[in-house]
Amino acid sequence: MNINPDGSAGAAFGNWKDINQKWFHTPDGKPLSREQQQNFNRQIQQAREQAEQELIEKQAQAAKKANEIWNNAQPANPNHGYLIKKQIRSFGLKQSGQALLVPIYDGQKQIISLQEILPDGLKKFMPGGKIKGGYYSFGNPGLGHIINLGEGYATMASIHAATGEPCIVSFNSGNLKRVAEVIKEQYPDKAIKICADNDLATEQKIGSNPGRKAAEQAAGAIGAELCICPMDSDFNDLQQAQGISAVQQALKKTRRLSGDSGPIPLPDELLPVMPFEFALLSESLQPWAIDISDRLQCPPDFIAVAIMTALAAVIGRKVGIRPQAHTDWTVVSNMWALVVGRPGVLKSPALEAGLAPLKRLIATANDLYQMAQEEYQLESLAAKLKKEAKEKQARKLLEKNPDTDLLAVLAVDEVPAPTLKRYLANDSTPASLGELLRQNPNGLMVFRDEVVSLLKSLDRDGQEEGRGFYLTAWNGDSPYTFDRIGRGLNLTIPAICLSLLGGTQPGRLSEYVRAAVKGGAADDGLIQRFSLAVWPDLKKKWHNVDRRPDTQAKNQAFEVFEYLDKFNPIEIGAIQDTDFDGSPDGIPYLRFESAAVELFLEWRTNLEQELRSDLHPALESHFAKYRKLIPSLALIIHLANGCTGLVSEPATLQALAWGEYLDSHARRIYGSVTQPDVSTAKAILSKIKNGALESPFTSHEVWRPGWSKLTDRDQVKDALELLEDYNWLSTEQVKTGGRPKILYYFRGGE
Repeated sequence: MNINPDGSAGAAFGNWKDINQKWFHTPDGKPLSREQQQNFNRQIQQAREQAEQELIEKQAQAAKKANEIWNNAQPANPNHGYLIKKQIRSFGLKQSGQALLVPIYDGQKQIISLQEILPDGLKKFMPGGKIKGGYYSFGNPGLGHIINLGEGYATMASIHAATGEPCIVSFNSGNLKRVAEVIKEQYPDKAIKICADNDLATEQKIGSNPGRKAAEQAAGAIGAELCICPMDSDFNDLQQAQGISAVQQALKKTRRLSGDSGPIPLPDELLPVMPFEFALLSESLQPWAIDISDRLQCPPDFIAVAIMTALAAVIGRKVGIRPQAHTDWTVVSNMWALVVGRPGVLKSPALEAGLAPLKRLIATANDLYQMAQEEYQLESLAAKLKKEAKEKQARKLLEKNPDTDLLAVLAVDEVPAPTLKRYLANDSTPASLGELLRQNPNGLMVFRDEVVSLLKSLDRDGQEEGRGFYLTAWNGDSPYTFDRIGRGLNLTIPAICLSLLGGTQPGRLSEYVRAAVKGGAADDGLIQRFSLAVWPDLKKKWHNVDRRPDTQAKNQAFEVFEYLDKFNPIEIGAIQDTDFDGSPDGIPYLRFESAAVELFLEWRTNLEQELRSDLHPALESHFAKYRKLIPSLALIIHLANGCTGLVSEPATLQALAWGEYLDSHARRIYGSVTQPDVSTAKAILSKIKNGALESPFTSHEVWRPGWSKLTDRDQVKDALELLEDYNWLSTEQVKTGGRPKILYYFRGGE
């Protein structure tokens, strides 16, 4: 309402978005003149614009605060009460205090607000933050063909776990349609699938189903597929009640509700992976890694993996970690790392750059060795001359007295030859590596530009000893004995410790993985020992960066490596066992602090349960190695941060975040084995389109010719079901007098 100086008044009703004038009058009750009415309308417009500006400023302040909170937050604890209760994982979330943080992004992929989720499930949005049109995504929406969209985080986490496909969270039903429009605008070529909550209990009370209604409106607005949860509430409730397989089956059934709609594009053959976040690295190493990644324009994953493996090689057997509070189970933090990418994605330059601090240590060690060699040559010459002089003296004494005791006269101190401190080896045989490890008991790194060639060489007949050597060296704490004629028998190394780093191409790796998990020499867990394995997505855009390296960041990183090379384990609080006579026994070790022990125990409990579920044997073997991976990462991060004493809770949370990130990459790597249906389905479509398969056909006609990727009957059956689910095929059962025959009809499509 407004009263003007002349006594005229007017009132408007509504909100700042839609103000409707109701009445105007002058002091004597007469209608306002046109000029007075225009003046009043201007005041209303000014009020609207002021309200809009205030809202924009309030939302901007909230966005700034949201970004500050997000940037300072820790990776989410995978054992957060909400995640445990909902039986889901944290796909890129962070945590502040007890609250999980879910970032809300706008159409420009900028954080505009946050949602907090407390352990009891209470959800709160940041005051003043914008929500309309805001969303959270996990998995890479740019990959594959299908993007799933639904209301809550838990719902979409269950769907992502069931499908491996990218997922979008709209946060509530009222925001579903707007987010669907935003995502459709960003990814116009993708098939979007709306996954609807099914509010049956609400429908019984008020006669309306808001979850289903909002999903139908969203799907209709952009022409999306619609999947409705078959039970009351959402897909996460379905997962908790009936398991993840029930979610998978429900999603298949609802796809068929599309009726006469055309074929749905098949998903990409590669499972989505989590992108690398520099927060996984120690703070002192982040600026250097960011600088390298920016200048090379390569995936940061490559650099991070090289850095972590180099740190592990420097620490070696200097100090270990005992993950449990009381037992003597000790983990050595050596790492086996593998980076996967097509030729030309800068794998080798990235790895070389990440190893720069290690190479500086190598150069320093070579300089010290050269000086020691020069000193050794002089001391050896002096010892030789002394020996010759004493021999002459002994002869003279013998001439005088044949019974003279010459031991004291001939005694000359031997000058030990210097040993070169080694950090790195490239193309050494197992026997040579054994000798290097005998001289360098702390361990070293093997760096191979192409790792699969090494693995294949160890598969050959006659290489059993070499393969066994590498399998043992992964442990980091096991003795090894060489028995070789010509080199001597019983050449025992107290403990062999190797870190291994290299790259490979997707095709070579997939071929090796398929062979490795189908039995034979390669089916002994060698490939699964590469726990630090990454297969990242490439950036969509390339930028020319031509500037000098950040010297300050580089020197800061080098200081971390120099510290780790020289620190005394006992001085940082490590403990060392003693044997029966009080002599040091075994390597020094640290333990977790109490809060970290609880975190590790909760994580391991979940891991052991997963290992006893229906995992593919290849993944089961891989994830079993995480028992060593996670404590190793925690120890490396703790030491790289310059911390002493018990391994901290933040370092442990960081290690667990690494585990979650690596989990997604492992599933991609083994995806060709654990989820072959898509590749087989695409091979069937190729045969249909080139005329080799004429519609209708039977499954027998698909696998009998022996076509590539189509020889396995069970895989063909699964792929045909997948094509039916995605509306590429329809089926008809034909009676034959015995078992019914199933005919498959091609429904068309490009």
